[in-house]
Amino acid sequence: MRPDTALAPTGEPRKEIYVYELPVCCLRSLKETVVSRAGSGAGHDRRLLTLDCGCGRSWRITSSLDERVLGVFVTHAGARAGAGGGPPAA
Repeated sequence: MRPDTALAPTGEPRKEIYVYELPVCCLRSLKETVVSRAGSGAGHDRRLLTLDCGCGRSWRITSSLDERVLGVFVTHAGARAGAGGGPPAA
């Protein structure tokens, strides 16, 4: 999984973090979700809007260059995409 994948807590786009900053349980949930859904077309026609962890946290993928992640999740523009009032990311 690429370390440049960024996520934000659902409803809090300004709190964007990189995948390596995720709590361990949430990182495990992300990996399990990507592995279980990537390449298995049966019953997985739509990409997910959020990553929900068993700990109760919910995340939105704000950016990724990892094709496996992009194939499973819809990306949502986060703080780096101009939502924070700064210049858009290049």
